[in-house]
Amino acid sequence: MTHRTRFALSVAFAATLSACAGNKEAVREEFRDCEGPNWTCFKSGPCPVPELKGNLCATGIAENIRSQSLGIETASTRARVEMGAVIHSQVDGFTRATQDSLSKQGAGEDSIQKVGNMAQNVVEQTLSGVSIQRTWQNRQTGVFYALATIDPQAFASALKGMKEAKGLSDAMKQEIDQRAEGVVADWQAVKTAKAQ
Repeated sequence: MTHRTRFALSVAFAATLSACAGNKEAVREEFRDCEGPNWTCFKSGPCPVPELKGNLCATGIAENIRSQSLGIETASTRARVEMGAVIHSQVDGFTRATQDSLSKQGAGEDSIQKVGNMAQNVVEQTLSGVSIQRTWQNRQTGVFYALATIDPQAFASALKGMKEAKGLSDAMKQEIDQRAEGVVADWQAVKTAKAQ
């Protein structure tokens, strides 16, 4: 049974337990068949590593690579790609909500478009703050793992940069600040729910 198959089965089993026994059991079971450290069975979300509590993490996996340095680099790249997908999704949601709010407030099309254009800069700025915190290799299977992380406050700061768009009212700037802080609060809420 491959790592990916065991991971898929453990996640499916965790989802079943979650429906029957609550989140606490599901989180324990999610890591039950890990080949290595708990984070190697984790995909993305609030970090499962106590030392990185409060950060957003993503794991990358590389298989069938003979070179250790190339395997670690490939896993690290895949962890960054996973992190990029999570950040991009968060920015898209944030941008749509902000643009919708601007539209309802009667802001000009230029302001709405400017916020959309700034979203790409937020993704790029945030990704520059991603770092690889852990790597691990299963020497028996030859599978490499890497854990990427980012401080959610850095992400919130990048989101707040959208308030620099021209033509935004003070109320809209304040709303952008609140929405950006809400992203951090949402990550913390997910972490708290998983811990219980």
